[in-house]
Amino acid sequence: MHYSKFLMAVSFVLTASIGLSACSQKNQDKTKTDEASLTQNDPISVTMYKNPNCQCCSKWATYLENNGFSVEEIPTDTLASVKKQKGVPDQLGACHTALIDGYVVEGHVPVGAINKLLNERPETKGIAVPGMPAESPGMAENPGSVDVYFFNGPDQVAYFDKF
Repeated sequence: MHYSKFLMAVSFVLTASIGLSACSQKNQDKTKTDEASLTQNDPISVTMYKNPNCQCCSKWATYLENNGFSVEEIPTDTLASVKKQKGVPDQLGACHTALIDGYVVEGHVPVGAINKLLNERPETKGIAVPGMPAESPGMAENPGSVDVYFFNGPDQVAYFDKF
């Protein structure tokens, strides 16, 4: 008889322990999910240097903001020196230079390319869409696809992808 009571007591303790553990795990998982949601909902900060009179740069900034980014526009008369300081190759130059989460983003780069860059985190200085392609975001009302390039300085340029 004592053996039965002992087994019942052990069963009760084990059941209670498992139940408490499961509740605790659910709360930990919920906390992790809430933290992940908070991180995902926080806009990614963009600092964009542009020529003071360039309107397409502001349209690109609006395009980014419409896609969840937070953009600070900094008009400057010394954009060439910003590009040089950030290591943008001359052949990839465009009308604005942006800094996004440790990377340089030159020109009218589509959000898909920026997201790929930020998700994959390659060892590169940045990415660029050279010039001002008519079909790029900020230039066209309905953007088409553009070629995007990696760069690591003036002599290190490679094809990234088409977006």
